[in-house]
Amino acid sequence: NEHEDNPPTQRGVTFVPGPDFRGGIHTGYHSAQESDDDDIDDIENQIFIEGAYTVPDDNEQTEIIEKLHEQLGSAQQELQVAKSQLAASIVEVDGEVVPDDMSHSNNKRKTSTFVFILCLGAIAVSMGLAISFSNRSDTNGDETFKVVAQVLPPVLKAAQKRGFLRCGVQEQDSLGFIAFNNMTNEREGFEVDLCKAVAAAALGRSYRYELVPTTGLNRFVTLAGGEIDVLIASTTHTFDRDVHESSSGMGFSFSSPYLYGGMTYNGVPEFVKCADELSAVGVCAGILICSILGTTWYDTTKELFPASNIVLTKEQGESFQNLIDGKCNVIQGEQYEAPEVVVRGFGYEGPYGQGKTSFTKDPLAMVTRDGDPEFA
Repeated sequence: NEHEDNPPTQRGVTFVPGPDFRGGIHTGYHSAQESDDDDIDDIENQIFIEGAYTVPDDNEQTEIIEKLHEQLGSAQQELQVAKSQLAASIVEVDGEVVPDDMSHSNNKRKTSTFVFILCLGAIAVSMGLAISFSNRSDTNGDETFKVVAQVLPPVLKAAQKRGFLRCGVQEQDSLGFIAFNNMTNEREGFEVDLCKAVAAAALGRSYRYELVPTTGLNRFVTLAGGEIDVLIASTTHTFDRDVHESSSGMGFSFSSPYLYGGMTYNGVPEFVKCADELSAVGVCAGILICSILGTTWYDTTKELFPASNIVLTKEQGESFQNLIDGKCNVIQGEQYEAPEVVVRGFGYEGPYGQGKTSFTKDPLAMVTRDGDPEFA
């Protein structure tokens, strides 16, 4: 590709070098000059909350656990002392072993004190081990998101100071919504047009914008962390995401829907028919549905089909490739997103059909962080 060796120079557009120059800061068509402060360090906008809970590192955890073990050892020594004192206070009267009246009340207090100390030691050790194991489990996955307590400035103020708006868009090309144009060396489509419209409203005629690729797994975390100002990546408005989205642990604000979509099952015709009939038995036992994590498509599919008939993917491009490789025979997609022409463009040569049933009615909307009503 010629443009990979010679970055394009086009009036009104500043490209930031990256994989095949698909990223970059873009200006509006009315901008007469570019700003020199494209790279803005936003760490000044992060206010770290003093005293906020943080998980100790490995060295700190080791020290904590060693101290807890010492405390438990001390509690065990207290037990031995209490036992010795209790034994010393036992006397024999007329052949019967009874506690000495003078020390009986002291023994009860000592025993109660020991039980209290032992319980404290056990609780402390349990807490130390829980911290250790929880920190280890956080690093077992392929991707780890570390949330930093921060207070972000209002988007309008930050964007005006920065000089451009950051829009989260789909990382994978989607026909009509976002795709790379080899003629202009830019990404184009409906999502880009929405980004331009919001940037123009926020910054005026000399607006500038940056397209930030996101996936179904990281889009809400990216928005919550302040890496983007608005999320436009074909995102469905749901009650859960409005109140408490699972990957970020936050609620978000949604615009009025700009489009209503519907999920259909598509792929090998005989298995598409099985999916429409919600059947995974008999001749349909071999159905394998590629489903994208972090999407309402997956949330719907896992309620309709057994887990053994679902193949998890991270993006639609991976689902297309799995269909080509025979790892699945059905893929998901909005009615506009997975027509035959798109799938053929990815290299699929087998039989293909689209389902007749729409299993969702998705209100697609733009997303912003909560607590910023002026920008929302």
